[in-house]
Amino acid sequence: MITLEDYVGPHSASADWNAARRANGAKLITAVAIMESYMAQDGVIFPINPATGTSVSGQRYGGFRPQSCTIGAPNSAHKDGLAVDVSDPINEIDRWLMANQDKLVLCGVYIEHPDSTIGWAHISLRRPKSGRHVFFP
Repeated sequence: MITLEDYVGPHSASADWNAARRANGAKLITAVAIMESYMAQDGVIFPINPATGTSVSGQRYGGFRPQSCTIGAPNSAHKDGLAVDVSDPINEIDRWLMANQDKLVLCGVYIEHPDSTIGWAHISLRRPKSGRHVFFP
């Protein structure tokens, strides 16, 4: 399971990792843990990303991103502690998420469509403008 420490990664000393963003991150990690427990019941696991040593994807910016980070959109949910990219090298997580969209609703999460996240799954608490639990960025 992803911990809050895994989520913030190398950015724990950033001034941007303030109380509000830590609270958001804690809510996100709780929702992801609940979703992960549903996945585990079906035999799906979150693989470890060798670059981070956790289930967080990428090299450095799959979890929390400081405001100065140039990766992603300027108003990225990652910068508010509301989104995480999880390692999904064979797209098993994305397949499960698409087949179990009712669980997205139960967990209160939104995902980028798997066609946009080859090798990772983007999970967010931020509701997209479309309101759909599966959206294109």
